[in-house]
Amino acid sequence: MATVGLVSCVSRKRAQATDAQDLYESPLFLKARDYVEQTCDRWFILSAKHGLVAPQQVIEPYEETLNTKSRAERRQWADAVWRRLRAGLHCSDRVVVLAGAHYREYLVPRIKQHGCVVDVPMEGLGIGQQLHWLTRETRRPRRGRDAERLYASVSALESGVGGKRLLRHCSGQQGWPRAGVYLFFEEGEDRVDGSGQRVVRVGTHGVSHGSKATLWNRLRTHRGTANGLGNHRSSIFRLHVGAALAARDAGLDSSSWGVGQAADAEVRRREQPLERAVSCHIGSMRVLWLAVQDDAGPASDRAYLERNLIGLLAGRGGPVDPPSDRWLGRSSPDERIRQSGLWNLDFLDYSWSHDFLAVFHEYVKVTIGSRPQPNSPLAPRDWYLNERQGVSSDQLSLFEE
Repeated sequence: MATVGLVSCVSRKRAQATDAQDLYESPLFLKARDYVEQTCDRWFILSAKHGLVAPQQVIEPYEETLNTKSRAERRQWADAVWRRLRAGLHCSDRVVVLAGAHYREYLVPRIKQHGCVVDVPMEGLGIGQQLHWLTRETRRPRRGRDAERLYASVSALESGVGGKRLLRHCSGQQGWPRAGVYLFFEEGEDRVDGSGQRVVRVGTHGVSHGSKATLWNRLRTHRGTANGLGNHRSSIFRLHVGAALAARDAGLDSSSWGVGQAADAEVRRREQPLERAVSCHIGSMRVLWLAVQDDAGPASDRAYLERNLIGLLAGRGGPVDPPSDRWLGRSSPDERIRQSGLWNLDFLDYSWSHDFLAVFHEYVKVTIGSRPQPNSPLAPRDWYLNERQGVSSDQLSLFEE
């Protein structure tokens, strides 16, 4: 569940033996090194002479390139690199390749066959374009890169499950997993780069020990009943949407909205118009889900994913993708919703961990059926205990021994 970078060697080198990461002097290599150091958990150099080289491995300068080797020699080189690389490569890892076609041709298919996601972000770009891309990406804040990775995984999830589901058309007969994490999307709420819809709510269910709540039961409570009503006292999502609707639209009685844990028949009757409006609005949203069928508990993978997703999408610096001017949440009486762009209140200031993206993508693969449900948690060991003890997420790593 790590991100592994592979950077090809270049012809411009120092004159004396040194660490491999310092041997190559071209601007292209130096910028590629900066990129993988910022975005990858570990990285290696693809050397035409030495094969797979660790950054700290001391090597002598040499004059050799795959570009002048025969097809048979390049295949033999790739075989040797793969034998070393696969020893430390998990099938769930993501591999970022910053290397030319001759370095990739026989190596990338082996990595993909192993089960890894392979990203070749500069494929097809000329040298000048590669330098520009690397300069831009290394200057871009980490949050932007993490959001891009998240939405790439969301796109893979959407394709793998056959698209988002319109909530009003959902039923319990659609093969929902017992437990999971869900993402809501609203029409007209798009990412700032225009690449697709932004997430407007993140949620899960039953993270208290012993909870029997299911994913579909939680979604059904948000959606409301078949006759268009619902109970906002059982759904904080409905509560927030109703408060925003009442603030925006005159004539919707909200005098008892959110008052008390229960209400008598007369109060519920007066609340029906607003409950119907809420069901209509939430029913027009679309939903994606992750099958995370772990045991209920505050340290579950579902709890880990929920708070990290919200922390990345909202964060202390504001929403990664601001809401549109027409977004209903801008009418919310709660400033936190207006400012965050999410129908969430918890974890808006959460310091997300970069490692959660690998866990998220792993559960994408589980959900679309390309790997089995894990038998043990995928989140970092003791993440919840460390969080309660005040250890910064920046000090935690999923890949520590």
